[in-house]
Amino acid sequence: MARISTYPLDTNLVGSDYWIGSDADSNYATKNFTIDSVVEYMNRVATQQQALRFKYTNTIPYTDGSFYGADVLLSPTVSYSAITGFTLSKFELTNLGVDISSYYTAPLSGSKILLTQCDNVSRYAVYDWVSSTINGVNTNFYDIVLVYQAGSNGLIANKDYFISLLTYPGQDDLNFLFTLDGSASTYVINHDLQKYPSVTIFDAANNEVETQVTFNSLTQCTLTFSQNFTGKASFN
Repeated sequence: MARISTYPLDTNLVGSDYWIGSDADSNYATKNFTIDSVVEYMNRVATQQQALRFKYTNTIPYTDGSFYGADVLLSPTVSYSAITGFTLSKFELTNLGVDISSYYTAPLSGSKILLTQCDNVSRYAVYDWVSSTINGVNTNFYDIVLVYQAGSNGLIANKDYFISLLTYPGQDDLNFLFTLDGSASTYVINHDLQKYPSVTIFDAANNEVETQVTFNSLTQCTLTFSQNFTGKASFN
């Protein structure tokens, strides 16, 4: 074998290119490794430990770390908007030995989640995560009910996907709209937002106007006008 330095330099790398290394699982025997295989290892094991990662599959048997559609053999490509649920492994790809199914109830149930294709984040969907129940056939999987909200493109068989928490129940940016009926020049309003909100006042013609706003507490404020006022107050 010639010295490695004498071989030509490849400046056009592709995923199917090989290099040589030692396999620790085979008594350090010399083996070939593809760029694709090393990248997959780095993505799943060596660098990424913060998101839930699963492979979408449309073939049996369903393996740990995968998810599949409601049909036994769902299409290899599925529009995100057509999905009303899927069946999800209780193990995710980066840590196959750990049961994470309790996470499917809290905090995911009742929350909004983001589903993204790991190698192409422009392929994404936002869903309401409604519920999770143990699958009646395979107890290593959970049936997840979803409601589609927005997205682009769809699932592709054998691609990996991240599931991320977007909003937790009760943690959305709450708002409140109050009608000012013209009966008073001073309104004491209970908005119950548990914060000091931004207050925008509109008159009866929907023109934005200014007035005195006094925050009495995290749930109440007082609006003071120079005369009886008709319109609405938006709290955000």
